[in-house]
Amino acid sequence: MTVVEMRSFCVALVFGCFLSACSSEVSDNAQTPTVASDATDEILVRVEPVEDAMSETKTIVILGDSLTAGYNLAQSEALPAVIERRLKSNGLSVKLVNAGVSGDTTAMGLARYDWSVSSADPDILVIALGANDFLSGFPAEVAQENLEAIIERAQADGISVVLAGLEPRWPETYEMLQPGYAKLYPDLAEAYDVPLYEGFMRGVWDEPDLLMLDGLHPTVEGVEKMADRLTVFLAGQLAE
Repeated sequence: MTVVEMRSFCVALVFGCFLSACSSEVSDNAQTPTVASDATDEILVRVEPVEDAMSETKTIVILGDSLTAGYNLAQSEALPAVIERRLKSNGLSVKLVNAGVSGDTTAMGLARYDWSVSSADPDILVIALGANDFLSGFPAEVAQENLEAIIERAQADGISVVLAGLEPRWPETYEMLQPGYAKLYPDLAEAYDVPLYEGFMRGVWDEPDLLMLDGLHPTVEGVEKMADRLTVFLAGQLAE
């Protein structure tokens, strides 16, 4: 298996579904992070038109790997571009920045924070990293330190953070292969009081027609499916 194939495999193994949908409710307790729920599976997948569109353009950076970069797709077909079009079509003035790099680990994402995140001066940062740490055999503690550093830098910069949690494609192998990853993202979301979004590829993994021939990466249609609930979720974040 080549390095590229190995990295691709890692994304598929771990990022089975990382960002579930978005009718999450925020608790009265400010310390409780918003968590995307399975109950949102039944929500409408299009944002309702906004009567009073935002006058100020909001910027969202998605810091991730091949699934956010748009592996073997045109940039206009990648997830950030699809979400941007949908939000704009519903009256929101928004700019999505694709800061995904195929094969990136949490350490790599942290290393390029300045030019991938700070330079864009975003209102919201979606952190979608950690799958490659998992397959590379890095302990959960290593990924945790890097994710903490990214979150802390973003919060120090006044950026709202959304944490994309890992959900394995094959749950029975999750803790056996890499202990600690199952609790990593919920614990971080609670510790830093940030929304946790899980279920990124839900509805795509089990549909072969929505995956490329490698069985790992989404096709154009697969990306559209992935964007359904994430668009709704981010619209909710923009409204807060």
